[in-house]
Amino acid sequence: MGVTSTIKLDGDPGAKDALDELVALARMIAYARQVAQDVKLQFATNCLDLALEAVKQEVGEGLTRELAELSSPVPLVSIKSH
Repeated sequence: MGVTSTIKLDGDPGAKDALDELVALARMIAYARQVAQDVKLQFATNCLDLALEAVKQEVGEGLTRELAELSSPVPLVSIKSH
């Protein structure tokens, strides 16, 4: 899986588990980002912003509703459009 790929749920029983794991990872990154922001670790916050956006991009646009609360100030940039 690349950074710009999305998980296809059609007919693959392992895809649902992979998707659940990515959503859980996104939530953990969002929590770590919030803690870093609370203790004023700006560099760590920026790195976690990038990590969160990468995971959200990996999950794909189909789950934006479930990941809507996991927002970061990093603009979404798609490598596909370049």
